[in-house]
Amino acid sequence: MQRTRTWMFALMAGGLAFNLGAAPATPTYINVEAAIARVQQAWATPGVTPDPNAPGWNALFDAIRRDLVGYTTAKSEDDRLRALGRLYQITAALDAVSWEPAFELRNELRTWLRPRIVLAWASRRLVATVQGLPPAPDANLQGNRERWVTFVGNDLGSALRDYEAAGQVRERRVALGKVYSALSSIHQGNQAHPWGPSVELEFALDDLYNGPNLQATADAPSVSSRLANYVVESGPVYRNGQTTYVTAGPYLGFGLMASDDGIIFFNRQALSSVTPINGFQQQVNSDPQGRRAAKLYQFDATSTDQSVLTVVAVLRPSGLQLFPDNTHATNATVGSAPQPGKGLGRGIASLIGLNQYKITEKVHDGAIDKIRQQVAQGAREEATERSARRASQTNATLANVFSGPDKLVVKTIEIDGLRLRSRPEFVIVDGRVAWRDVADQFGAEMPKPWKFFTAGTGVSADVQIASVMNNLTRGYLQTDPVKSVNNLMIVTRKVPPGAPAKEGITVSENVDFARFVTAVNDARAANDPKVMAIRVKKPGQPPEFSVDRNGFLVAIVRDFSLEVPAPEAAAKGGLAGPAAKIYRIEAPAAEFAISFQVTPASNNLPMRFVGRIESFDPGPGARVLAINDDETKALPLTAFTSAFVLNVFGSRLKGQPIDAPLSNLNIPGFNLTSVSAIDPTGWMRVTMTPIAR
Repeated sequence: MQRTRTWMFALMAGGLAFNLGAAPATPTYINVEAAIARVQQAWATPGVTPDPNAPGWNALFDAIRRDLVGYTTAKSEDDRLRALGRLYQITAALDAVSWEPAFELRNELRTWLRPRIVLAWASRRLVATVQGLPPAPDANLQGNRERWVTFVGNDLGSALRDYEAAGQVRERRVALGKVYSALSSIHQGNQAHPWGPSVELEFALDDLYNGPNLQATADAPSVSSRLANYVVESGPVYRNGQTTYVTAGPYLGFGLMASDDGIIFFNRQALSSVTPINGFQQQVNSDPQGRRAAKLYQFDATSTDQSVLTVVAVLRPSGLQLFPDNTHATNATVGSAPQPGKGLGRGIASLIGLNQYKITEKVHDGAIDKIRQQVAQGAREEATERSARRASQTNATLANVFSGPDKLVVKTIEIDGLRLRSRPEFVIVDGRVAWRDVADQFGAEMPKPWKFFTAGTGVSADVQIASVMNNLTRGYLQTDPVKSVNNLMIVTRKVPPGAPAKEGITVSENVDFARFVTAVNDARAANDPKVMAIRVKKPGQPPEFSVDRNGFLVAIVRDFSLEVPAPEAAAKGGLAGPAAKIYRIEAPAAEFAISFQVTPASNNLPMRFVGRIESFDPGPGARVLAINDDETKALPLTAFTSAFVLNVFGSRLKGQPIDAPLSNLNIPGFNLTSVSAIDPTGWMRVTMTPIAR
């Protein structure tokens, strides 16, 4: 009897341990906490001279923490606003402090604070606007106004409070789902009937919970390999009856320019040109002073120009624009030949000092300004027309990528809310990565940590991994090849020494129960713990991804169903439950926490995804079913036995390594340099170097 009680207590303890295994949610203010922690850890370093101002700063840190916690646990909007107000006053006071850690703390606090203040006031203004309206002329309109007030105060307000106060990732995702549902509802209403206060509320919600989940920077050397181009071609140019012979000169450089409205850059190249001027005699003859000279001599002229062409390009999601500009150093040579039968006139001109040389010189001096003007105008017109043609050709290609004023599409992936910017040192591209033409996709609900605000060398892509994975998984599961899959059977087997790891896993689609049982029996016969067969059912809805406070990637799989071999002793049944060959684990919301890193390719080895499963929590409502020979006659195990099976399964799962080559992952034009660890906010940095062309 005592042994039975002990066994039952162990089962209960195992079940309780599992209930306590849920992943902890990342506090929304974790970046503020981290900034404070760095200061206090530096002070605590052995050998560091104590800071005489530390007590005052620690008191301030405690006040910040109290207000942050007070905001997240406040029961009323007034309490939340008071906490925000006190925190705002602290940031204003920190403006006057030049200490670097104080500067970082102020920035992190403002990053957290600003969108919440904007959202709070947008909510208040909407309610105040509704309440300030004159009485409604009918009951329907009055009911609509009351629904707005209820929506902001109850539906949206409770979702925001639940999101901030969530202690577990699972709770955070439920609250975030309500926030996104409210955001979608407001967006649809604003599309049909835009209303100022509701549009303002939508923008505030977007800013806080639907921000860009990708921000990429590329330094000038990286983009120059793509954007630096010659802008001059050697060859004849025919224009306005003239033929100009152009010789391309040395390339003089590429550069980026500061802009928040597109990427602006320039290419610069030297050139020289020679133009025999057709009709020069007629031009001289058309001038009153030149007419007398034209009677005495036949003139010809050739212009020469040493110039620099600079083409400024502006790249926006709407397309490319090119703006050429030339600088000129133009000269001309003028030749002359005596007109037949005009010897007497030339003789008289010579007597007064106007010999052929002098007359030719005067014609040159009288014509050079016009020649320079014509050269500059012709070059400007030619460069403008060529640039327009080049931009048109480029935009025809870009139209396949830029599918809207703020959208970039590459195959099935799109970046919405696209922004292109540039600085002399780098370009910036950000937006929301999603699966093309799939509804209910959202951006990042956590801002980037301050440590990622410094642009790296090469190409750096900061990715809010949870948001991106949610969107891409949702889209991928709606593709036709995946729709036809109902289940997957995964069979592991022992890999011969030296063989690729992928040979140790076989995945089969839509495997019926009889075939699965056969695979289980074959695995048992192998008598090797590395040989196993499992069958997993495709969930009815996409999994949800998040990142917990530990920086682990968390996958919440709803309608989780997994079949595993039951222990051989279970085949007889008994106290542990019905006889079973297979155990089916069912969970309304199972949770997996995974740590991982991506190792770049090196020494002829491919890039690899390396990690391990840190925890498994089946969540509330999980159960285990016993299946013998007929899967339609599955019987549930007792609560105690289910807890034991789940605990054993979780223990076996925890620590399982993940090591997969990413041989098929190809980033066109780039080599992967490094991938950072995931920050608890869900952001990570991927660094690449361009492949030289």
